[in-house]
Amino acid sequence: MRVTLIAAEVSPWAKVGGLADVIGALPAAFMAEGARCAAVLPAYRVLLKSLPVETVATGLAVRLGSEEVTFSLLRTQNEQKVPFYLVDCPRFFDRAGVYGEAGKSYTDNFERYVFFGRAAAKVAADFLEPDVVHAHDWHAAMAPIAMRADAELAKSFERTAVAFTIHNLAFQGIGEASDFPLLGLEPGYFSVDFLEFYGRINLMKGAVVMADGSSTVSPSYAREISTDPDLGFGLDGVLRAKGEGFVGILNGADYNEWDPAHDSFIPARYTATQLSGKATCKRRLLERMGLVGAEKLPVVGMVTRLSPQKGTDLLQEVLEDLMKAGLALAILGSGDPEAEQFLRSASERHPNQLGVVIGFDNALAHQIQAGSDLFLMPSRFEPCGLTQMYALKYGTIPVVRATGGLRDTVKEFDPRTGTGNGFVFERYAANEMAAALGRAVALYRQPVLWQRLVQNAFAADFSWRRDACEYLRWFEQLSANLQERPAAIAGAQA
Repeated sequence: MRVTLIAAEVSPWAKVGGLADVIGALPAAFMAEGARCAAVLPAYRVLLKSLPVETVATGLAVRLGSEEVTFSLLRTQNEQKVPFYLVDCPRFFDRAGVYGEAGKSYTDNFERYVFFGRAAAKVAADFLEPDVVHAHDWHAAMAPIAMRADAELAKSFERTAVAFTIHNLAFQGIGEASDFPLLGLEPGYFSVDFLEFYGRINLMKGAVVMADGSSTVSPSYAREISTDPDLGFGLDGVLRAKGEGFVGILNGADYNEWDPAHDSFIPARYTATQLSGKATCKRRLLERMGLVGAEKLPVVGMVTRLSPQKGTDLLQEVLEDLMKAGLALAILGSGDPEAEQFLRSASERHPNQLGVVIGFDNALAHQIQAGSDLFLMPSRFEPCGLTQMYALKYGTIPVVRATGGLRDTVKEFDPRTGTGNGFVFERYAANEMAAALGRAVALYRQPVLWQRLVQNAFAADFSWRRDACEYLRWFEQLSANLQERPAAIAGAQA
């Protein structure tokens, strides 16, 4: 099976969120199962500076409204020998950031990714000839739309299954109705059955409707966004209408990068049976974060975007109580300026218990996973979450809210049976989060039970192999169903 992935991020170079980790690992997992795989990405400045590239073609062009935009096609690969095809258009991608700079999104992001989706579809048609195209999130949504709605492109993909995966439904690619000519589609597609969304354009909606199958990144998140209007962000009805064509497949963790047995970023390596290195990692983390005298306290790590989605409002509400409860916090993150300032001020009040680094530091992210005893993810919603999977691999116990992929991967520890791998709270409330942390701190004081819990964490396996196999089975099903493509799409093309 020849699989082409289309996405806007890839780890470790062009990374904003978990999407980058998926694109960094999933293609190699497909290849390990025998698929032939390639990924199409924007040629961001950071990629061109980080990777050696060769030119595949120049003078390529796609229509963007009334304009013809030219681009070059470059090729490179990662350490796993996955070929990356880069759409090189300096006008859109030769910038310091991926989606924006200094906390502000680029004002032309809608135009940038309409262009990218159309260009990626052309690359797939002319250079890759895939059996399956797998597009990810709204930035790549124009690709499946064009593959099914553009009459000329559709001919190239008649025998190609088109799959679309939602990583975060909160970001849908919304444009104004006046921007519809940019898409280069017949006017009939600006309708409630396709791209129209409360008088505006919704690229994610269009991709969900037009792809042969749509998925999201955990079974629980699939249920939540198709049944709960608050989490469905206006698309819950569209997802329900997709029926069996909408599934939830849990993301995997990249254990090539995230494994304390061979992690080059941490000061001492360790395994489930040789744990002495974890104590060294904790000591060095406390030194790095300036947490003097916290050696005997349970250390709670967070590597997060500072936003209400990630539960930072809950943390702000009960932080003073947590400091009194006898724990230490090591936080790496950035996001809302108010949350950043709150944490800076709080760390000045509690310099020996609260260490805060604003920004992103990949090495420090690894060190927090390895050096912490607990890892906090109090998310309001969480499509899948990867950092709780990493925490388990490092014997670091997750404390999570039961939502999306957090519900699917973390189970409350039961001291009576010795089962479970973390601490879970149901209701999105600061007192419930504090209670879960209280249970964790109490168990930390019981060494025998704590070690049982740590071993349960080590035993969890969320490797990409299982999930890659599930995706490939889904792709085979979509390919078998190609002849049953909705007639409405063909009617709109006509």
